[in-house]
Amino acid sequence: MKNHSRFSRQLLSLILLACLTAPVLAAGSGPTQAYIRAGEHGQALLLNRLGECYAVTPAHVVGSDLFATLIGGEAGKPQGDGDLLQTFGYDLSILRVTGALAKQCGGALANVPVLDRLLSATSAANVTSVNEDGSISRRNVTLSDVGLIYLRLRPDSGSELFKGLSGSLVLVGDKPVGILMSLDAETGEGRALRFDRAIETLRPFFGLSGGAGVAAPDTPAPTAAGDGLQATIVSWSSPPLGAGYRASNLVDSQEKTSVWYATADSFPLELIIQLPGDKSHTLDALRLVGAGVEPGERLPRDFEVLIRSNVEGNWLPVSNGTYFKTETDKLVRFAPVRARQIMLRIYSHWGDGEAVGLSGIEIPVAK
Repeated sequence: MKNHSRFSRQLLSLILLACLTAPVLAAGSGPTQAYIRAGEHGQALLLNRLGECYAVTPAHVVGSDLFATLIGGEAGKPQGDGDLLQTFGYDLSILRVTGALAKQCGGALANVPVLDRLLSATSAANVTSVNEDGSISRRNVTLSDVGLIYLRLRPDSGSELFKGLSGSLVLVGDKPVGILMSLDAETGEGRALRFDRAIETLRPFFGLSGGAGVAAPDTPAPTAAGDGLQATIVSWSSPPLGAGYRASNLVDSQEKTSVWYATADSFPLELIIQLPGDKSHTLDALRLVGAGVEPGERLPRDFEVLIRSNVEGNWLPVSNGTYFKTETDKLVRFAPVRARQIMLRIYSHWGDGEAVGLSGIEIPVAK
């Protein structure tokens, strides 16, 4: 019995320790948080999408800077670099995060949460933030006013809100309900943008237009794809802007300055690439080349790579991602597969109303 009691006490101690050291939000259930230093210092929420990590923070924290330093609130305080992508209404901005911190990124960008019932059930909340040393602070607050866009936060006794907490996450229980945006210097109360309004504001940045185009088969002569496998573009779902911008330019190694521009009437756009010979090839990567595409708003944004081992088979997704305007090319890696054909499916671009384009697609030989 004594041994059993000792084991029970040890188990209870381990459970308590786990609770105390748990992250603010479990990965996959919502955003994680980071300390951010740019024009000012403040807080950022980390979300992932298609394998990329993004930081959401008040635009006034970034200020006129295009670069930010971020520190995670987990063991080892992982560091990250942030590059400004866009600013939005409600004083929001979004940055791309790279470095070790990107591996600790939080949950995926979710559907707009329904918060009205949660916010009407209680006025107790807390504000969580990450300190510069990586430690996490929690401050108890009372929701003194709940509006359609903003929440009013009154610090409880022993808690205080101050400059540098902008971007902190407001939680009711373990559910995010707001992002702290500003403080009233006279009352000490905070104003938080409702989390559902923030997600509504951000979603168009990641939005995917519907409606696939109709493939138009063709059989141009095989040409070289960089230093890799010979390739042929056999099908595309959107016509080129003109004769000089046809899809075959993507695999034309003889014309290094040629580009492909297709009309961007509807997404997704699809390109089908035929590999040489009558047998499948082992692939583990695909390189998308954007150098020479002007303006940068014509570059693809969200994309997916699919393969099939025979020309009549089903398509198998092998990778997806985001092509950023700052990248001259993007190497897309995936687990080795056998393929006869590759499909590049483009879901969006960076905003040009006329066209989407690339200057090349290269298929490295798997090692």
